[in-house]
Amino acid sequence: MRVTVGPNAGQATSPYNKRERSFARLKSAAILLDNPCFKTKKWRSVGLFVSGDKMTTRRVPKCGPVSYAAAGACSDIVKTILIGIAVVVGLLGPRAFAADLEVTAPPLVSYSWSGPYIGLAIGARYNAVDGNVTSATVGTPPTAIALPAGSPGYTNPLLFWGTGSGPSQYLDHVALGVRAYGGWNFQVAPTYVIGVEGDFAYANETAVFHGSPYPANLLFGSPSLPFGASPYDLFRVTTTWDGSARVRAGWLATPSMMLYLTAGVAFAHFEAESTCRVIFTPNVSNCAPGNYFSGTLGPAVITHSSTTIGWTAGTGIDYLLGSHWIVRAQYRFSDFGGRGASFTDTRVCTGCPSATSSPLIVSYELPLMQHVFEFGLAYKFGH
Repeated sequence: MRVTVGPNAGQATSPYNKRERSFARLKSAAILLDNPCFKTKKWRSVGLFVSGDKMTTRRVPKCGPVSYAAAGACSDIVKTILIGIAVVVGLLGPRAFAADLEVTAPPLVSYSWSGPYIGLAIGARYNAVDGNVTSATVGTPPTAIALPAGSPGYTNPLLFWGTGSGPSQYLDHVALGVRAYGGWNFQVAPTYVIGVEGDFAYANETAVFHGSPYPANLLFGSPSLPFGASPYDLFRVTTTWDGSARVRAGWLATPSMMLYLTAGVAFAHFEAESTCRVIFTPNVSNCAPGNYFSGTLGPAVITHSSTTIGWTAGTGIDYLLGSHWIVRAQYRFSDFGGRGASFTDTRVCTGCPSATSSPLIVSYELPLMQHVFEFGLAYKFGH
């Protein structure tokens, strides 16, 4: 097809569709703008030939001064240029502009809490221990030794930590140590996690009561003498290892942070030691040779150990670092019963002239509670 740009432009008909005609007009305008005659206000008729995707031009001999008809044709050409630009912008402009503004959001990375894990924690374990003497007898047949007045204990069953009977001494102490723990989480919903966990810690910490082999000062005999009332007579409680087996239930405040509650069974091991001095002390009966009602009392040192079982509950925060590492902050309380562990010591006199002085039997109990504060780091297997 031949399209002539000049005074007679616009008379030829085009079989092209609307979009193709728009491109043809834009190409014609581009040729015309580059024509020297157009720039010098001289009219030069330009022939534009289109065949498929090829376009050729043919110049027409130079014409004279610009006439009114040529000026009108020039106005038609300008209209053709503007229409072609508008059509191209309308077809291509918004699409290209949208492509320039298109921003692809980074993919959200979500990790699962499900899977096994193991970790280490450091922290402090506060051991609240009460030493309560429950009974003391001497001689054969046994004669009760009057115990010093002590707190009768709370009658409110909710105040279980104060139900001990008899005279007592506080033997609280703090232990610093490392705890190993491990468990398995199950993410049962997008924001809920349940699981099981076990832990074990060892920390050797001791509390000592000076002035008596027991948590109470005993006064008995004839003549009546205090038993072991010197700074070298002592009663010692040592806590060693503890552990627990628990269930956990957590809520995901964010995909990476879990607030949880935990509860289960707790275990604790501790030792008790009663030491009766073997060096003579005047006006005191002890385990020194001949210093117990004209005889020698023994053994001088009696040691007991016990592993007790109780319950535990706590709360904490776990924070997921990537897909494998979990940091933790946790508090946990454990109670091992109102009576804890109970022990009985028996000392026998060698050389005592009277059966009323031997044996010496003292029973006591050690209620125990623990408060554990920890920070930990665990490795989670899987993804």
